[in-house]
Amino acid sequence: MPNESNELWRRSSVFTAETPSVLLVDDEPAVLETLVHQLGHDYRVVTAPDGRAALAALAEHGPFAVVVSDMRMPHIDGIELLGQVRLRYPDVTRVLHTAQGDLPSAVSAINDGQVFRFLCKPCPTRELRGTVRDAVERHRLVSAEQEILDKTLRTSLQALFGCLELASPQAFARAGRIRDLVGALCGELGLDDVWEIEVAAMASQLGAVTVPPSVLEKLDRGQPLPDDEQKMITAMPDIAARLLEDVPMLETVVEIVRGIRPVRGPGRGVGRGAGERQSDPIVEAAVGVLRAAIEFEGFAGRGVGADKAVAALERQGGHDDAVLAALRRVRGIAQARESVRAFRIGELEVGMRIAEDVVAVNGPVLIGRGVRVTELLLERLTNYKHIVQLVEPVWVAVPDAPEADASGAGLAEAGLAGVDLSGVAA
Repeated sequence: MPNESNELWRRSSVFTAETPSVLLVDDEPAVLETLVHQLGHDYRVVTAPDGRAALAALAEHGPFAVVVSDMRMPHIDGIELLGQVRLRYPDVTRVLHTAQGDLPSAVSAINDGQVFRFLCKPCPTRELRGTVRDAVERHRLVSAEQEILDKTLRTSLQALFGCLELASPQAFARAGRIRDLVGALCGELGLDDVWEIEVAAMASQLGAVTVPPSVLEKLDRGQPLPDDEQKMITAMPDIAARLLEDVPMLETVVEIVRGIRPVRGPGRGVGRGAGERQSDPIVEAAVGVLRAAIEFEGFAGRGVGADKAVAALERQGGHDDAVLAALRRVRGIAQARESVRAFRIGELEVGMRIAEDVVAVNGPVLIGRGVRVTELLLERLTNYKHIVQLVEPVWVAVPDAPEADASGAGLAEAGLAGVDLSGVAA
């Protein structure tokens, strides 16, 4: 048996992309050789001599269906390793391979929910193969269930936000502008789980379905609100959280939405009341990004320029310096890449971005600013034009052609090629 760790064992079998992969971890080469002999004909097998090498193999050779780990190993023991696998790769089925004297620890690992089963050394081939077969099947079922949940979640969110678009085009457009800015900020800051923050950005406006259109129009224009109307706006995050709290897999999204609950007066932004600090640093970071994006959008609605808006956020306080620095960088890029021009409805093309609300002659907003033009949106605008008279021309933001600056360095040379900052400019 070769001595290299993390070696992929294919033996004489012919494997396909659907063949499950199994990671075997043990600090005894003879044990690994035996396990490979027992399992190598049925699975793609990767070996690792210790916990550190196992974590590297998971990142390099994954995805894996099953990890079979020894208990006593240097640096990281089996229980700690499988605990880390559980956190980093929760869909991977975990099996503990132990000596008889380690049974109390193995039982504890099972009771704590860290492992699927444990096997005693030396393990008969039939028992080992049966256990790994069951572990692979469990992984398949968990993965299939996760796929169904993901698809259901995506469909549910699309339907929910579709209802928001029909009920309040202005709120939907505002949510899209906030989401795009949040996505760009997360990219600048290197934050993970961006999808949850972006969903929270869209969800932050769901409560608009309970607010009269006249109040939403004032909010969108940055106009001051009387106390009774401000209470409607203040209640929006809680309404959105209640709408989402029973949806599976959105627990973090609900926490983020609740975290941006407005607690200040009109025009003074959103924030957190005394004693309402988030304990989860991931949620806290997401709330900070989303709060900055929402407040920046509020300034943009009042026609405040980007530089002045960021300066106002700095004076206002309560924002992370890194978030504001990222906001400055993002806004600078967006302004350099787009220009606003007037078009007739029939001249619009996919990829353009609505720069000002599209309204009917009699006043209602039909498409909010910041929405990206798609085939579906073009069809909707055409239908609107047949039914009601639209105010034309429509003001649209279009990407500028990349041009070299005074020093001859273009966007590609500056490392900005391919950066999608659509929807950031208000």
